[in-house]
Amino acid sequence: MLLVLLCFFVGISAHAQQAGAAGPAMTIRFLTRDEARSALTEGEGRAYYVGLQLGEMRAKTGLPLQDLSLAEARERVREVYGERTMDFSVEEQAILREAVTNLQPRLLERAPLYARTPWSFIKVAATIEGGMPHTRGDSIVLSDALLSRLVSAHAHAAFDRPSDLWNLLVHEQAHVLERRHPERFTDLYTKVFGFRHVVLGPAPPWMLIRNVVNPDGPVQDWAFPVGEGGARRWLVPEIQLRELDKPRMPEDFELVATPIRARGGIWEYSDQSAPGKTDQLMDYPEFFAKFPIRDELFHPNEIAAGLLAGLITDYGQESPQAALWEQTRRWSSVGLR
Repeated sequence: MLLVLLCFFVGISAHAQQAGAAGPAMTIRFLTRDEARSALTEGEGRAYYVGLQLGEMRAKTGLPLQDLSLAEARERVREVYGERTMDFSVEEQAILREAVTNLQPRLLERAPLYARTPWSFIKVAATIEGGMPHTRGDSIVLSDALLSRLVSAHAHAAFDRPSDLWNLLVHEQAHVLERRHPERFTDLYTKVFGFRHVVLGPAPPWMLIRNVVNPDGPVQDWAFPVGEGGARRWLVPEIQLRELDKPRMPEDFELVATPIRARGGIWEYSDQSAPGKTDQLMDYPEFFAKFPIRDELFHPNEIAAGLLAGLITDYGQESPQAALWEQTRRWSSVGLR
């Protein structure tokens, strides 16, 4: 999510190859403000707010949320997400439609599952989720600020790198696929990446208040092994808030590695003290050495989206760690058919 946004601002291209390959009909929806409000706040959309903590809600909305209970704050934030939905302009729709249309032949060739999956877009104010692109349900959520830059770049013919916008779109659509077809991605996360899904006991209160729920990977119980033999340990990479007083997104987000342990088949956080110690993810070079991308390593959903976007759009494959690119490519030849 973070890397995608930064890459997007570098520049995007309308000089992409024209769609012409035979394949399934492409479906693109631009949700109206009312449709977007419903998608973000009703039905399955309500589940997102259940796990939010006060600090992250303040960071994600800018609201002080003073004198509210946690339940009241969650309900207020849910309302605000609905209030800050918007309608797409004609120009915004045209640019996104052109980009998806031009991307379709490549999807048909390299990842047909993408080509068979409808595209759905939601527009929101940049004052939620720090203005970062993300997904909810089957929709890609884009901020008005990002879309404004897109329109400006198009108007000034500053479209020199087609892979930038394509990378953003494929990355976010990967999260839609992960949500739709979780069973397809299990082998990628476990057999290729080396993660293990665990069921963790409750987080200690000191840790919980710094929690950040990733809308693209809300299930955080994915553990990664470090060390060999008897020295092997398991850690959970995740995002936590550094600042609780006046938190900002993403400036006050940090990547951490939380050690966990199994006791009698039940997993728990290793440090139950108050407050306990949380390691920085960068303190584990063996974790970083595994992956050829260096951002968004806090969840296998994000790692997968980054690698798949790179494979499909030829973006960011200059890293020398080529083994995982090839392993992911082999998986995608089956998993994305």
